[in-house]
Amino acid sequence: MILKSDYRFDLNQLLALCTMMLLAPLLRLIPSGAAVIAGRGAWLTALAAAPLALAYVFFICRLMSARNESEGLGELCLRCLGGKAGKSVLVISAAWFVLYAGFILRSGAERLITTIYPYSTPDIFIIVMGLLCLFAALGSCRSIARTAKLVQPVVLGVLLFILVFSVMNLQKENLLPISGAYFLPIMKGSLTVTDILSVVLYLSCFLLGSVRKDKGSLKSLSIWAGLMLLMVTAVSLAVLGNFGAELTARLTRPFFSLVRNLEFFGSLERIEALVVTLWVFPDFLLVSALLYTAQHILRLCFDLDPSYRGEKRTDLSAGRWAALPCGAAAAVCAMLIARTPTALELWSKAIIPIINLCYAFIVMPAIFLVGKLRKKLG
Repeated sequence: MILKSDYRFDLNQLLALCTMMLLAPLLRLIPSGAAVIAGRGAWLTALAAAPLALAYVFFICRLMSARNESEGLGELCLRCLGGKAGKSVLVISAAWFVLYAGFILRSGAERLITTIYPYSTPDIFIIVMGLLCLFAALGSCRSIARTAKLVQPVVLGVLLFILVFSVMNLQKENLLPISGAYFLPIMKGSLTVTDILSVVLYLSCFLLGSVRKDKGSLKSLSIWAGLMLLMVTAVSLAVLGNFGAELTARLTRPFFSLVRNLEFFGSLERIEALVVTLWVFPDFLLVSALLYTAQHILRLCFDLDPSYRGEKRTDLSAGRWAALPCGAAAAVCAMLIARTPTALELWSKAIIPIINLCYAFIVMPAIFLVGKLRKKLG
């Protein structure tokens, strides 16, 4: 019999997965969302978000330090809230993850259409990507994390390559001067950064049941968060420095617009299609992790053991069938929501961030507080 421990992975692999998942919303929202609020000061929003982001990292580590071996946030939620309340929260969580997976499928399909396949419809891309992500979700979480570890050097290497060449066209007047009047707008704009970072942090908590316990998790996660904030700052600098705040605020996908206009080695080389295609990997990994988490916590609601023990993907026993309705619901959501560019903008910059921030700063603290009151946390 295959033991559950044979399918566990380490914290470094989880952080690689977190990095790849972060890139999906990062290049969609940064820095156009912050530029609307903070103007040329938008490149400072990631640094302004650092205190709250690091405090949230500390909170996450404090909450998850109470987990037992092989427990993730789903199992910990049941222990903290009790059976009925815990299962209610898990069902709400699964619904949110499926909705978010559907939105990422829709956003990714629209990106491919607007940049590479202008005469196509999004449904075919949604179905193909949805099936691939469902296939991944029916396997082990370790396989998803290992895929992230494998593609991370390539994706980050391309990102670094683009950022280096973007420096050549930076315009100082697009970034400076920054006066005291920018303080409040920068702080408001930092919520965009907090939004994209928080979803990755709490989603990773649901995956911790497959991760070997690491005593240095607070230090590792704090360093990771700091590096991610620096990466967000670098992307913001590149886009704002090239386009300025006014144009950046109007662009739907400013990073990919930057790629389209960059000159490489003295000539205007079109590598936008390559970069857009490469960014399918962050979408794939994020949606796969969301579907894996959704089916995992739904199986907990049915009092089934959701751990992976080497089952074939065609084996739907022990509640593994839960992945199928999750994948189907995500695809249906992707086809129904945000049918127009205006609607997609509304979902991207208002509806999804509001739901996410409510989950991160209301639901998560509530789990912690009830767990402390019921003396379920150490």
